[in-house]
Amino acid sequence: MSSVLARFTKFRRLLPDAKRSRLAWVLVLLHAAWFLLTIANMQPPSREFANYLDGTTRSTATIFAGRSFHYHYESLSLQLLMVFDLPSWLASVPIGLLLTPALNVLHVGTYAGSYVAAVVVFLMSSLQWLIIGKYADGWLGSRPWGVSTLHRINRHFVLFAVLILLITAVSAPLLTARSWKLQFRHSAISHH
Repeated sequence: MSSVLARFTKFRRLLPDAKRSRLAWVLVLLHAAWFLLTIANMQPPSREFANYLDGTTRSTATIFAGRSFHYHYESLSLQLLMVFDLPSWLASVPIGLLLTPALNVLHVGTYAGSYVAAVVVFLMSSLQWLIIGKYADGWLGSRPWGVSTLHRINRHFVLFAVLILLITAVSAPLLTARSWKLQFRHSAISHH
């Protein structure tokens, strides 16, 4: 038990260091943009499909952020995002298990619950990238060429952040409009 407590204490000390790393925040922003753009590129939200899933347990697909989701039929971008975010997806499972009774008591259906799950995954994966960025910052800081790279990132952090947010803000509605135009694209998904 003391091993678990020692790890938790180490993790608690890691977060303040990670929050001070500009490189870590650039990675978090890049990940957030990737996450939001891949969701915008998915099929449009489908309350009907979520209602179908509420009434049955037989489907090869599920709902993620209100959209029909089947890993095999998703874009390469979403598949890669899931692979890179796998540790945070796994860390999200216990949180999801803790939230499930509350969601059931509040009568939150599959559709709204899929947004709760997406937020939990997003927050956990952002935490993952914050920690990765902190370690990358330390690694770069120990290299002569890395120090100059970190100095450039620190100097231009606001510019990087604004560009990432601006590109995401412009691209997300365009991808969403495209997904609405294409509508349902995964005809091979079994719903029975």
